[in-house]
Amino acid sequence: MTKLIPVNEFARYAELFAHTGPVEATDHLKDSLTAAIALANTFGSTMRQGRPARAADAAAVDAVLRLTTRQPPAVDPSDYGAGAKTLYDALDSLPDVDAAAVLVNRLLQQTKAAPQLTRAVGEPWHLHFGNPDGAAGWLAEFATAVAMLLGSDELERVLRCSAARCDDLFLDSTRNRTQRFCSTACQNRTKVAAHRAKSST
Repeated sequence: MTKLIPVNEFARYAELFAHTGPVEATDHLKDSLTAAIALANTFGSTMRQGRPARAADAAAVDAVLRLTTRQPPAVDPSDYGAGAKTLYDALDSLPDVDAAAVLVNRLLQQTKAAPQLTRAVGEPWHLHFGNPDGAAGWLAEFATAVAMLLGSDELERVLRCSAARCDDLFLDSTRNRTQRFCSTACQNRTKVAAHRAKSST
């Protein structure tokens, strides 16, 4: 039986990285969280920026992986779908951390997430939590990033877009935590709709 690493243990890894200065792993894990949310939206959102979400294809998954690596492997979208939907359901269940943790722990177990150092030829060593050559490895990486988030005090930064007809999740990166929309496009759509509504009254 695979032994699960408790969420608070991942939080200790993150705290360790935070106090060791400009350690590459810290930036890499931040990129992995950004990619995890992007992958979750790619497969989990039904409406995106005012339009029905398009079926995820290889180009969409490749674009997600390029958020955290310069050399993504060839992808089959069907290998990512179930895990990405689990990530979406976990993040969308917040602020219910217990429900999110159950889903993330399940994905960590399924992908056999475990810390390991890997590198490409001519590149420095990177800390990964799965084999970066396949879907299971990337899902392990993204599940780990989400697990670290769940064990932190930054949970309130994960939000659902406030715009109508958009189910995308995003990470509020503003200092005062005031971001409401996943993108400028959704912000502008909302402003235009509010202006039209005001003009018609």
